[in-house]
Amino acid sequence: MSKKRLTREESKRETRNKLLHVATKTFMEKGFYGASIDEIAEEAGFSKGAVYSNFGSKEDLFIAVFSERLQKDIQSIKTIYQQQTSLLEYMEVLEENYHKELKENKAWGALMLEFLIYALREESARKKLAPILQKSRKQSEEILIHFENKEESNFPLSPEKLSFLLLALDVGTSILHFVSEEDVPEHIIVDGLKQLLKLDSETN
Repeated sequence: MSKKRLTREESKRETRNKLLHVATKTFMEKGFYGASIDEIAEEAGFSKGAVYSNFGSKEDLFIAVFSERLQKDIQSIKTIYQQQTSLLEYMEVLEENYHKELKENKAWGALMLEFLIYALREESARKKLAPILQKSRKQSEEILIHFENKEESNFPLSPEKLSFLLLALDVGTSILHFVSEEDVPEHIIVDGLKQLLKLDSETN
């Protein structure tokens, strides 16, 4: 039986997905600076032109990889928060998963920090990165609103401001974790938010 011939759109989508898969692997192994378009194209079995016709630049390719990863994270977080009955439970489960991810997938965390530093010097990268981070922050804001309404409580900061704070804590803690993991206090994010949001009267 002959293999079904792909349509032009199906072929383009298949090429793009394969390039994303290989690019993710290569970026994680060699970093943003160390990875090359030539290497990614060769490993995927395509010409360099195929990469540029799909993504335009190495920067665009990385942004596509990051967006795909973020979408998976958003779905995972959505599943987690829907299973929890309170904001405190949600944060505790989320932090447990966060630390597990940091330990098991250091390459991805290091890659993200590398690109953030790159973006500090490149305006084009900042413009592409900003809406992706905004999407992540917006999800946090929606979750905070959900629990604020569910628990009929008023947080000392608005969900919008808290979502910015959570993103800053996430990035900052990741940096400190990579520099000196043993110096980062256990449960620091959850313990700090407990006090800020008065979710737990217990003093740690």
